[in-house]
Amino acid sequence: MLRAIAAAALALAATWGAMACPSDAAPRAPGVLLTVQGASAGAVALEASDLARLPVTTLTQRQQVSSGASAASERSTTYTGVLLRDVLARAGFGASGDRGERVGIVEAVATDGYRATFSWGELFNSSLGEQTLVIVAQDGRPLDAAAGPLALRSLSDIRPGPRHVRNLCALRVRG
Repeated sequence: MLRAIAAAALALAATWGAMACPSDAAPRAPGVLLTVQGASAGAVALEASDLARLPVTTLTQRQQVSSGASAASERSTTYTGVLLRDVLARAGFGASGDRGERVGIVEAVATDGYRATFSWGELFNSSLGEQTLVIVAQDGRPLDAAAGPLALRSLSDIRPGPRHVRNLCALRVRG
């Protein structure tokens, strides 16, 4: 079931066409959803089919919501996607920096220029790596145009907003 949701979301995303991304040096080929760029090597272009080959992960985020005098209630949101560290490994940036680069910082870039950063240690050497997701679906539905086709969220952050990237288009890996 989860793989079917992710496949449907990625198929929908592929139909949205190439996105403009502030980190792209040249126009993207049709079907490219995400690029992973390092300092010394060219960018790795990932299409929906590349992402669909990665293990699907579903995580639920629970938040306490209060409204004035009423008692607090809990709201939960379920995200489906692939772990950020799996995407990086697919592009050749594994736990040891396989592409000959000392990996220190991973920067997630949105189509509007918003950027969020993660350290290599957070993603590959702490539990945060198990909670940082490249999202393709929310609550069983593909992301809408305002949020996707891809988004990124660090679900273990105390304040999730600063590292929630809508319309994720690139990952930049720096030493």
